[in-house]
Amino acid sequence: MVNPYDVERGFPDYFLEHRRLTVEQQGTYRCGELPMWTVYCPAGYLGNSTVIEGDDGLIVYDTGVNMEAGRVISAEIAKISDKPIKAIFYSHHHTDHYNGTRALVDPADVESGAVKIYAWENFIAERDNEFGEILPRQSMGSAYYGGAFLSPEDRHHHGIGTVPAGGEAGFIPPTDLLHGDETLTIAGVRINAFYTGGEAISEFGIHLPDLDAVIIADEFFTGIPNMHTIRGSKPRMPENYLTALDRVLEIGPHWLLGSHIQPIEGEDRIRDVVTKYRDATQYLWDQSVRLINKGYTPTELQHALKDLPEGVWDAPYVVPMYGTPFTTVPEFFTGWVSWFSGDSTELFPSPPAHRARRMVELMGGADAVVAAAKADHEAGDHQLAAELTQLAVRADPDHEDARLLKAAALRARGYQELNPIARSWYLTGALELEGAFDTGDLLRAMLGLLGAPQSPVETVRGWRYHLDAEKAAGRTLAVGLRFDTGDEVTVRVRHQVLVVQDGVADDADAVVELTAADLDGTTPVSATTGDVAAWTELQGLLDREIKGFNMHMR
Repeated sequence: MVNPYDVERGFPDYFLEHRRLTVEQQGTYRCGELPMWTVYCPAGYLGNSTVIEGDDGLIVYDTGVNMEAGRVISAEIAKISDKPIKAIFYSHHHTDHYNGTRALVDPADVESGAVKIYAWENFIAERDNEFGEILPRQSMGSAYYGGAFLSPEDRHHHGIGTVPAGGEAGFIPPTDLLHGDETLTIAGVRINAFYTGGEAISEFGIHLPDLDAVIIADEFFTGIPNMHTIRGSKPRMPENYLTALDRVLEIGPHWLLGSHIQPIEGEDRIRDVVTKYRDATQYLWDQSVRLINKGYTPTELQHALKDLPEGVWDAPYVVPMYGTPFTTVPEFFTGWVSWFSGDSTELFPSPPAHRARRMVELMGGADAVVAAAKADHEAGDHQLAAELTQLAVRADPDHEDARLLKAAALRARGYQELNPIARSWYLTGALELEGAFDTGDLLRAMLGLLGAPQSPVETVRGWRYHLDAEKAAGRTLAVGLRFDTGDEVTVRVRHQVLVVQDGVADDADAVVELTAADLDGTTPVSATTGDVAAWTELQGLLDREIKGFNMHMR
């Protein structure tokens, strides 16, 4: 769909400079003469890898976002040393920190114990939770905020690197879990692991006392922390970011490394930038709490705290290039208070389309609304133009002019935006309105990258979220499942919910033997007892459709 509303591409002054720092300077950086390197932004992708050379082997902290990035990291490691990798640390459960592992080490060496993979004790549970139940929504959000479907001219960077559109996953599960702050010695290197839990509740950093260095993954970036991600996540804990940063200040290292920064040298420099960074973080949290307790709503918080305080802006770290105040502070209200602003009008609001149709009617019809929006767009008030056209699109989804004008308004707003994540969302929204990509293709491209491999039993437990409640109305059944792995469960449907119980129940309508491959619902299985029709009926109640959905045309 050709958009007649031409919008000139633009970049705020600091935007291009930051891109040069975060994408165009990829490479491998050594920490002085120390046996420690950062493979920075491998292949221009999201997420660094840190390599430490020990007496008889290497230690790797994070392995990249996918196999392509992992292969680049592996090639760089080969230039550094021919010693074998002895240990890998997964800093936390976000995909850009563990998906290149199979490119670095042979799974057989992990299986044999020759390579240890360390993670925090809640790594698997958090990974399965964050990228499990709501994986399709997370995947769509990741594509929008990372700009996966933008043109090369617009698909710039993510504030901390470039988000790939899919890619081969190379995850290997951890072999050793850390249950608390712990001191390890690997290949002669002393490592003090310490919990952080800010960006992800499974996160930890490491202190290398003999190298006078700290490696901290996602509590310090080239950009203030993303204490709320608009792709969608559980609330993140501001106090955990502060605790992590205070730990760095307490240690006072000569080198600070991270999964999204180039190495920083010098105790004084590190103290200065980390102090400003942690104080900017505390400012947003503390002042949000102060204003929430004065009755501010999420939108009022956005306007009251839209800027960082004077004196802390310090490029390239304390800048709104990853997190930004206007996406962070509303979540403090939603995550700690509620979605409810306190006005009872919002307790059970009218359906958006119904409200939009009435509003548009009162405003003189969709054409009149679009005409007013055009005037605002031409006057430079792109936000208001987008808000007006949104009413028209909801009232009349087939109103092409409204859709195209909204796309132009979002694109213009995006080109004004300094924050790369918000910018990507604006620009991707414009493409969606223009029909430039298929949301189903977008979803399928991301699912393979973010999806976590699951055991057959974990897959079956996830069926509760696929039950079509309307189809299940009035249905009651129980099916026992015996897997070739030796696992046994019973799946029950009752009261329009699906419940999975351990073991095979005596009252199962059927018991079937199957493999993980049989769970796709297309492979015929045989019943060992009962009627296999119960299995077929169960499969018919599951909603397996992978369907994209619109963010801006609703």
